[in-house]
Amino acid sequence: MKIGFDAKRYFNNSTGLGNYARWLINSLPQDQFEFILYQPKPTDEISPATISYPKGWHKWVPSLWRSSFICAQLKHEQVDIYHGLSNELPFGIHKLNLKTVVTIHDLINLRYPHNYRILDRFFYKKKLNYAQKYATQIVVPSEQTKKDLEYYFHTDPSKIEVIPLSLPEPIMGMTSKSLSNYILCVSGFSKRKNLEMLLDAYKQVPGNTRLLLVGKDGDTSKLIQRKAREDDRIELKQNVTAEELSQLYANALFSIYPSLFEGFGLPILEAFQHGKTVATSNISSMPEVGGNAATYFDPHNKQSIQKAIEFLLVERNRKQNELEIPKQLALFNSNDLINKYITLYNRL
Repeated sequence: MKIGFDAKRYFNNSTGLGNYARWLINSLPQDQFEFILYQPKPTDEISPATISYPKGWHKWVPSLWRSSFICAQLKHEQVDIYHGLSNELPFGIHKLNLKTVVTIHDLINLRYPHNYRILDRFFYKKKLNYAQKYATQIVVPSEQTKKDLEYYFHTDPSKIEVIPLSLPEPIMGMTSKSLSNYILCVSGFSKRKNLEMLLDAYKQVPGNTRLLLVGKDGDTSKLIQRKAREDDRIELKQNVTAEELSQLYANALFSIYPSLFEGFGLPILEAFQHGKTVATSNISSMPEVGGNAATYFDPHNKQSIQKAIEFLLVERNRKQNELEIPKQLALFNSNDLINKYITLYNRL
């Protein structure tokens, strides 16, 4: 069986969508499938599979090749299944004699359209609509995303399969008591991540426990930097390596994730992998990931966030949550989830 993957995120994205693509492709058994990774631009990175690039004049329009012209190449290379890993399929692929899978992670652009430029909104919705309409099978990481597909597009629920995300085993960081008196928040610095509300709530928490924000620049970066300067217990870190991030998780008291909406919420799972409980939002997919191993708050309410932080600053409360972590992690066992993909491909 020959499976083609949209590999743009695999090679070019170091965070969420890229992590998902690398986890899936690198975990699938190479003795059962032949993989072709379709990459719009040349790369020097090593991959476990054949890499296919745009040919002829298509190499001068890599974005158009990925979104449409790739269909001729898929036909020529006799792909049996094409899997779009990030919310889209090439336009026209439904005319080919092959099966298609699309992973739709979230519909955040439809829930929060004001966070996107008008042109981006138009194209994101057009791509989503085409993918959900013509995909042979849709994979989503949470029941929340399945509900959103049914709500916004009236997607046939029989086409949707919920397969949660997983993570490779972390590079475990060293613990150090001298570095352990902090709460860790791993998040992008954008409006939806709700960091402004988190900082306002944290400033009301008494004591000397620090709050460490780790993430990438976004549309609220300057605001967060300004607010962080108002409290010397707050520290910002950017561009940390995987090893550094693992150490930060390992040394933290607990993690906090105040997002207003997520298709899944990988930082919750990352914290669990390091044996740390999480305070997180009580909406969208976060409770699906956190289960009984997390403490929840209303992300729109400053006092609710403050109470959750103060609750987990008590050691016995953290320990109680941590007892639930192994049971919750078992739901996201990598081998079990990869087997679901193998079953899906074989069924198609």
